[in-house]
Amino acid sequence: MSGARPPEPGHRPLQPVRFARRLVAHRKTRTAVAAAGIGFAILVIFMQLGFYGAVTNTALAISSRFEADLVLVSPRFVHLGETGTIPRGRLFQALSLSQVKSAVPIYFRYARWRDPETTERCRLFAVGFPLAEAAHGAPLRIPGISQQLARLKPTNTLLLDRLTQSDCGPTSAAGEVEVREQAARVVGHFDLGVGFLADGALLLSDDSFSRLFAGHPLDQPHLGLLKLEPGSDRRSVIERLAKTLPGDVRILPKEELDRLQTNHWVKNTAVGNIFGMGSLVGFFVGVVVLYQILSTDIRNDLPLYATLRAMGYANRQLYGYVLEQSWIFAGLGYLPALGLSLLIFPFIHRATRLPIFMTPGLASLVLVLSITMCSLAALLSAQRLRSADPAELF
Repeated sequence: MSGARPPEPGHRPLQPVRFARRLVAHRKTRTAVAAAGIGFAILVIFMQLGFYGAVTNTALAISSRFEADLVLVSPRFVHLGETGTIPRGRLFQALSLSQVKSAVPIYFRYARWRDPETTERCRLFAVGFPLAEAAHGAPLRIPGISQQLARLKPTNTLLLDRLTQSDCGPTSAAGEVEVREQAARVVGHFDLGVGFLADGALLLSDDSFSRLFAGHPLDQPHLGLLKLEPGSDRRSVIERLAKTLPGDVRILPKEELDRLQTNHWVKNTAVGNIFGMGSLVGFFVGVVVLYQILSTDIRNDLPLYATLRAMGYANRQLYGYVLEQSWIFAGLGYLPALGLSLLIFPFIHRATRLPIFMTPGLASLVLVLSITMCSLAALLSAQRLRSADPAELF
């Protein structure tokens, strides 16, 4: 009946938004149940994407803070937990290029950690670097670190991440701890947060790193951070380094290192896949819930839609009413879900120290997904309007 005659002259068509609102407000209890179902699905999407964001924040927690333009890595490099080592001499060779301003070796290891006061055992991610090369600033961009480097000169001293799991301790400076069954002392704190990577993080000098980790050879760092002179062409520097250095190192732009980190955590770990699939599940749950609600409403209101069709309303107008209903449901579900997420995210962050945060980008993404989800449900359920036959009214 899409070719039915248009409304007679002087007839004022029913306003779509007002009509959709009346349909939604007609059954208040059913609308409340529908909004609750949609809101729950949107809340699931918020939570899953929030944890998914925590995975990406975990991937970049350390690499994104490197003070470097280029990074020397082993050909066996996979991610920061599986780096391989490089000869330290390659950093000196890189310094022979006039465009290379500094070359700092970095050491990584997981550390068994024990707080003697609480006897709690944890797994921390240790980052070591030479204090001499860091004289003009720490190799990691972390607020307040440069002012604390002098404290790391005594052997077996370290700086502890404040976002380490609270049970690991200690919370005050000058706290005695055990690292790999060896005595060490916390001389300061910093704010980092490594998420799923470990229970926390610590920074120490390369000498302390070597001593605590069974004499790890300092001529075998895990990465080399290269800082270029201002105005240097990174591409030409990479080409020259590739010709100068042997095949036992790779030269990566820092952005490529970040990409490898993100790719590993998002695609190759269980947590990345779980939260990514969880977001899709929440989306399809919302589609199914709203489809059932709208389909039932359309079936109950078929005489009403048949009347509108008899009055000359086209199919696209009737579909528009259903679509606008779905958008109203999207708004009714989105706002409570957003409010709950704003309360839940900080609670999870404080309780677990995971880097889960509400951002404008996340809120906007979920809003778009909510509208898409509800629009898809509306388009599927609107197929029932084909059975709205005006002839059945008589």
